[in-house]
Amino acid sequence: MITAASLLAAATANAQRPKPPIADKTIVVMLGTGNPAIDPDRSGPATAIVVNGSAYLVDFGAGVVRRAKSAVLAREITALEPTNLRVVFATHLHSDHTVGYPDLILTPWVMGRRTPLEVYGPKGLKAMTANLLEAYRVDIDARTSPDGMKLAFPDSYKVNVHEIGPGIVYKDANVTVTAFATRHAVESYGYRFDTPDRSIVISGDTGPVEATIDACRGCDVLIHEAISPAWLAQLPESRRQEFERFSGRYHTTTTELANLGRRARPKLLVLYHYSSATPEDLHAEMRTSYPGHFVIARDLDVY
Repeated sequence: MITAASLLAAATANAQRPKPPIADKTIVVMLGTGNPAIDPDRSGPATAIVVNGSAYLVDFGAGVVRRAKSAVLAREITALEPTNLRVVFATHLHSDHTVGYPDLILTPWVMGRRTPLEVYGPKGLKAMTANLLEAYRVDIDARTSPDGMKLAFPDSYKVNVHEIGPGIVYKDANVTVTAFATRHAVESYGYRFDTPDRSIVISGDTGPVEATIDACRGCDVLIHEAISPAWLAQLPESRRQEFERFSGRYHTTTTELANLGRRARPKLLVLYHYSSATPEDLHAEMRTSYPGHFVIARDLDVY
């Protein structure tokens, strides 16, 4: 059972981690490192790139808004105040990467977000957004009607949706964001972020593809999914066969990731959205085949 005491203990443990240097540096904040498995220690996939005090979010899995607030309280990253989350990118539209979308649209709005969201992602994102807004029409109408709750910024529930293809999809004074096609069961993209001081690549869910290597080519940080072959081997036969059909095609095993990393040559390889018995097992598998610098990400880790 999750209790107030357990939440306090978790916040205390997070607070004891070294505070990140913010200032004008680019940092990566792992808001959620999980997958569809229901793990209370790992929220759904969500990664924040913070540049010059501005936040850019990739994916919005379960718990994204509360994890962002945790980063404010425990890590003192004020850019991740949920009302500041304005520019968002979706790698693909599977539920574990998007189930936090209505929370991201509505909760910061209710709490005072000043502007609509700008959201970038694959085809289908416009329909998903329109349907979510319609699903919450009673709430939206109650908060925007003349006799309603008088929010300070009543129109900021709106979402400007940009359905993308490969290439530069976003650019401002802080960052240039380039999308590249990946290989998953649905239309999917990875993203490269180029900032004044760092280059960061996020894979999303994908099998090993040349586009990820081309996007990195010695980048500062590569954030990539991984599946442990040892974890696959211990699954019940029916589930193992199902996963084996997709791993290597729509997902990336640690063996494949080690090969990819050797070619991509990131300064730091960050494993997230991983499936493994334990993080230690995953680390041991990677250590035997990958000579570069890598870490197994935890929620609220900062790089």
